[in-house]
Amino acid sequence: MKKIRNFFKNTFNKITLFYENKIRPRKDKVISFILKYLGISFVHKQFLKLNAKRRKAVIGLLFVLPWLVGLYIFGLQPFIQAIRISLADQAKYVIDLNTNSVAFEVKGWTFKHFISLFKTQPDHVELVFDVFLDILLIVPLVMVFALVLALMINQNIKGKGIFRVIFFIPVILLSGSMLYYFSEYNLLRAPAVESGAITSGIYKYLPAQLASLITLAFEKIVLILWLSGVQTLIFLAGLQKADKTVYEAASIDGANLWDSFWKITLPGLHSLMIINIIYTAVIYANLSNNRLVVLIENTLVDVRFGRPYSTALAWILFVIELLIIGIYTLLIKLSNKRYQ
Repeated sequence: MKKIRNFFKNTFNKITLFYENKIRPRKDKVISFILKYLGISFVHKQFLKLNAKRRKAVIGLLFVLPWLVGLYIFGLQPFIQAIRISLADQAKYVIDLNTNSVAFEVKGWTFKHFISLFKTQPDHVELVFDVFLDILLIVPLVMVFALVLALMINQNIKGKGIFRVIFFIPVILLSGSMLYYFSEYNLLRAPAVESGAITSGIYKYLPAQLASLITLAFEKIVLILWLSGVQTLIFLAGLQKADKTVYEAASIDGANLWDSFWKITLPGLHSLMIINIIYTAVIYANLSNNRLVVLIENTLVDVRFGRPYSTALAWILFVIELLIIGIYTLLIKLSNKRYQ
């Protein structure tokens, strides 16, 4: 056994020595030649001359570059086409009987579909406003639940990895048509809310407007928990990267857990909060049980409205997402100045 081990050890040493003496110098020359004549060496030298802030900016740009390329190749044309259809007088498929082919025709330029929405469709306007308030309420609730779950999982408990998997399972189940069936059979609503045991007490002791908001939150408590999986993992990653020496120094200065949370933990998660806000707003706004998404799908095939009107509704949903992301991002930016 010892002879076999020595044999393999000597063989490995010989291969390593051969690589270091014969192959590696030639490989380095070839790589250096390629880098030099492709201009990469020059770019690298210029990169090293930049200050630390600009270097980080360049590295960040390189990280998002594949996404930007993919967006340009696959997303730019549908984006422009959606704008064109929403501003078209007519957009429909036309059958050419001579060639037996189907072509998509877009005719005219007009804002009549947006005007028609706000002038002649009050039910649709009310639905748009309700969806806006719904997303505006759900986003912070998901953030709070995700942060609480991340703080709980970040404790020194056994089976931490199992809890991460459990909280991430709903992300998989809510994809595709699963959400439709869960919503159809009222599996996304708590039984206590369904029976009215909680809501009756809320309306009894609180003003009607405040009670309606709290009731809406309770009605979607299961969905809120289910939507918190990815956000919980993102917050957990931020918590695990936190410098423990800062907490130790704060503890020596007399700070308790409450002070440490508001003055160390929360400010350190501000950048991750913005990421989670964007993710939550986009995911929740485009769920299949969103009433505005359902309306978009229905008006798409309804001859009274058509594809341009449906596309106009889709752009309004997009604007709603941007407004909500902008509102909460601005609030985080303003609160972040307090700690600077």
